[in-house]
Amino acid sequence: MYLYDRRLFMSQFQIFSDGAADIPIKVANDNGIKVIPFYVSLDGQHYQKEMTELSLDVYYKEFVENHLFPKTSLPSVQDYIDAFAPAIESGKDIICFNITSTLSGSHQSANTAGEILKEKFPSAKIFIIDSLLATGAQEFLVIEAAKMQRNGLSIDEVKVNCEKLRQSARIMFMVGGLEHLQKGGRIGKVGAAAGGILKIKPLIELKDGEISLAGITRSRKGGMKKLAEITKSYFEKTGEKVEDFLFTVGETNTPEEITVFQNELKLAMPTIVFEKDFLIGATISAHTGPGTLGVCFMKKYDRL
Repeated sequence: MYLYDRRLFMSQFQIFSDGAADIPIKVANDNGIKVIPFYVSLDGQHYQKEMTELSLDVYYKEFVENHLFPKTSLPSVQDYIDAFAPAIESGKDIICFNITSTLSGSHQSANTAGEILKEKFPSAKIFIIDSLLATGAQEFLVIEAAKMQRNGLSIDEVKVNCEKLRQSARIMFMVGGLEHLQKGGRIGKVGAAAGGILKIKPLIELKDGEISLAGITRSRKGGMKKLAEITKSYFEKTGEKVEDFLFTVGETNTPEEITVFQNELKLAMPTIVFEKDFLIGATISAHTGPGTLGVCFMKKYDRL
């Protein structure tokens, strides 16, 4: 899906993404995408770069088996300068995609780095894009940008198209418990306690950069069914065609639920096609907790 022959094209701009997009290293390399990772700490003191210094295997072993509450830290301004500068110095323009600015300061760090470099390289085009997204949906946006690049679109055209595409994207998910959301400040202590007593799990939607409550569930199976119904309602309300969209299902530590959830989505939308399924990275799962399961979708750029 994501492979291409590097000999077929040379580009005058470089695509970047922060690590919140959960783009596998091989996929990023195959598409010529540079990833600026977040930092993750398992002990609250020592931070490692996600994926490059801390593998997901090690992270999940500690996260799930040892019931840790990891902490994350965003890429610094200097991290972005160090990533951007070589591309700009080689004469390339750059475009960088960041996790929604409502959930992280990563976008602001990238913006500041861009402003600093713009002073030194005033003729360079430096586009810093707030994806309004995260995880698999953000990955879709970045990969579609790479497809546009391979098809010969200019950096300006890629920017305009991606700003349209992000409006079509949604993430719908449920969590296994409320403890991680509470520790991350996404839900109050009273709400977390009440939810635990009543065994209620929230169904959460991310759209246009904002998180909102889409519903509640008491069971995993019921949650999957409701998420499928909510996803279907998006297409009923907008009049969009399911086949014009990219879909993926992600989880934290319940791979056995992937097929079950996909089947619920297929029952609701028979024409749905899944690009892949994926393991949600540390940057997001540290805040949502074990048992997170969701669907990400976004319109294909050639269907705009």
